[in-house]
Amino acid sequence: MTGIPMALLLDTCTMLISLVFLSIVGLVAGVLIPGLFLSAAAPWLDWILPLKRR
Repeated sequence: MTGIPMALLLDTCTMLISLVFLSIVGLVAGVLIPGLFLSAAAPWLDWILPLKRR
């Protein structure tokens, strides 16, 4: 029997789909959620640590 076994092909496709899904979840957890909290906390951060001296 020559060629790629179907089980190997299915495992490879499953792994690639899982990696794409996990990269999307990692992007949301690592970048977007902290960005939401940072944008909500920005007025308080500006009040605590102002950029310019008054």
